[in-house]
Amino acid sequence: MKKNPKIMMANIEIAGYLAAPLRILADRGADIVCWTMLPERWDEGHPLYGKARHFDFDTHPTAESLLAELGDWRPDLYISAGWIKPGFLELAKRFHAQGTRTVMLADTYWRGTWRQWANLLVGRFAIVPLFDFAWGAGKPQASYMRRIGFPKDRIRTGMVTADTTKFAALYAPDRDPWPHTFLYIGRYVPVKNMRRMERAFLKALERMPGSDWRLCCIGGGPLWDERTQHPRIEHLGYKSPQEIQRFIPQAGAFVLPSVFEPWGVVVQEAAQMGLPLLCSNTVQATTAFLEPGKNGFTFDPMSEDAIAEALCRAMALPDDALRAMGRESHRLGMAYTTEDWVDRALSFLD
Repeated sequence: MKKNPKIMMANIEIAGYLAAPLRILADRGADIVCWTMLPERWDEGHPLYGKARHFDFDTHPTAESLLAELGDWRPDLYISAGWIKPGFLELAKRFHAQGTRTVMLADTYWRGTWRQWANLLVGRFAIVPLFDFAWGAGKPQASYMRRIGFPKDRIRTGMVTADTTKFAALYAPDRDPWPHTFLYIGRYVPVKNMRRMERAFLKALERMPGSDWRLCCIGGGPLWDERTQHPRIEHLGYKSPQEIQRFIPQAGAFVLPSVFEPWGVVVQEAAQMGLPLLCSNTVQATTAFLEPGKNGFTFDPMSEDAIAEALCRAMALPDDALRAMGRESHRLGMAYTTEDWVDRALSFLD
């Protein structure tokens, strides 16, 4: 493997879970350039400040303008958010022709939509030839990449990982008593299915009148004004990642009721923190981090009764069983870490 490799990442934005492994790569000597669709403030508060160069579409809207800025600099490894923007594909085409290893990220799974059928038609000829590898979040994404035309030996998983250092540090398996609070962290938008979750929680309280469980929701969005007001449901609004960490010791289980979730890195984050998981069966991260009955439960997101039943099952468990579930969550969450992501990224250069 080349020492101090040059690595370029083109993505919508560099979220925290991506910044963490990129920082490790930079600390190991990699020369990193990031090109994002969304503008970001790379000031002293950004985890990659001083570690990588950053360009966005506001200042460099095309591949041509970015290449002109970079001059003679060319990456050894180009990691791109697929075909989301023509500019990303244009760079893949140019870099691949020059011998750069090119990797396409894939965070969605096969659902049989008309757009995905169209991708099958053009993918083999217009996408697959531009990339040496497809890097999916998990098995569902790998299956989609096989449909598009990537050979099995050119597909990897693990393109998403929680920031292990941050979330594993919050692991506290011996809390006594175990907190009886369901925690939701996410946007207040229809796809997250919060209204149905809130109604299901109230149903669970009716079915288990002696329970002391609560529901705590952190986040904000267009549906904030429609939130359910109830003494046992707490809405804390948007909190920064640093502020959220203060609430984790009060959480006894994590719930994610989304009607659609291509992956859901928050599931691994909750697992690394050692929380039992209650997730809808559309959350694709459950394929890696949730084993029903062992560290949580899954449910049909369209059924209030199914959600209520999953909540009741958790509420009925003694604290020792919840602790055991938390330990199993932590074990599953730590099976793929930030360091593993770094090693997998560098393996593309082998």
